[in-house]
Amino acid sequence: MALGWFNTKVNPIAVDVGTSCIKMLQVEPRDGGLKLLAAACTDIPHDLRGKPRERDEFAADAIKKMLGEAGFKGRQVATCLPAAHVAMQHLRVARMSDEELAKALPFEAAGKLPFDSSRAVIRHLVAGEVYHDQEAKMEVILMAASRESVERHLAMLSRAKTEVVGIHVEPNALIECFSHLFRRKGDENLSTMFIDIGAGSTHVVISHGKQIVFAKHLAFGGDLFNRKAGEALKIAPGKASETRVAMMRQATTDLLPAGVVSIGANGVNAHPLGAANNRSDALLVAPEAVKKVSDALEEPVGTLISELELCVRYYESVFGGKPVDRTLFLGGEARHVTLCQKIAQRLALPATLGDPLARLAKDNGQKCGVDLKSPQPGWAIAVGLAQGIRAEAEQKTKVGEVAAV
Repeated sequence: MALGWFNTKVNPIAVDVGTSCIKMLQVEPRDGGLKLLAAACTDIPHDLRGKPRERDEFAADAIKKMLGEAGFKGRQVATCLPAAHVAMQHLRVARMSDEELAKALPFEAAGKLPFDSSRAVIRHLVAGEVYHDQEAKMEVILMAASRESVERHLAMLSRAKTEVVGIHVEPNALIECFSHLFRRKGDENLSTMFIDIGAGSTHVVISHGKQIVFAKHLAFGGDLFNRKAGEALKIAPGKASETRVAMMRQATTDLLPAGVVSIGANGVNAHPLGAANNRSDALLVAPEAVKKVSDALEEPVGTLISELELCVRYYESVFGGKPVDRTLFLGGEARHVTLCQKIAQRLALPATLGDPLARLAKDNGQKCGVDLKSPQPGWAIAVGLAQGIRAEAEQKTKVGEVAAV
């Protein structure tokens, strides 16, 4: 069901509570497009990330502070459940009606989720029809969260004195953020792989145009890379993160092989990998430290790539060998362009670094809590939420809710 943000003068505030930071964004309609009204973010301290109660208290206080200081209008918010709370599972079930499927999913999910499916909030997408043993089946993407985690997330937002008007899942927000890529005739036939590399995990979404046909969370992200780098350098993960950022800034990146190109119209909203800005003022990292970090990340990055290859193979097996046409890198870790390059080269796919904020109109001299001069691939979820989730209506997929949020 469409939320109809555009019926109001300003859209609700998007609140994206990630593993490493909290992002808030608000837009308003302007001349047929959207104008950035306010944006702010706050890092979550490393020592709180494994402490749910203290983390929620910090998040509530941080959201309340950003609401009061960053120029947001109103208190209505749209949010996504944190990725750590959501389980994703592909199911293959017999053909049935929407009503029958909604009733059957809790039983189909039993034993396949890390929590009791009878106390879960479940949403689903029908990815398409497949044939198994010469019998037509439905490929269903199940997205579920325990009711306790949903209630805890809503309680945190309530303590921040906000009014929640929408709660969604990340795949829909990703597709909404880049819906402009699928407006031309024939775009529904293009297969796009979104790789969102965050601090806690990597989210993989494959779509045919705006229709989601594959979604999975992988337990590999920046926190793991920082921990491995810290072990190699014998420093704390937080310091290792700073070292990796410095390495990224001082790196001289080469262009990817021929055929690896940008996918945005005239480069809009996208940056060809290899076009990273070199920072002359960046903190220099000694060559021996760079080698230690690179060696330490070889194994976890290699495992991530292997998991991504499995995702592609599963997708191709479901859709009769249809290839992935292009890849879009997102998430805070996508700032590490050399990491994205390595993945793209192994996958042998055209690749682009996404910049979700690029298409939003801005006022000259506007004060914003985000660096708007550099690509910001980590803001895709927030931008998708801020624009207004219309994916269920626009994708014409069958979306159901077994339990209302």
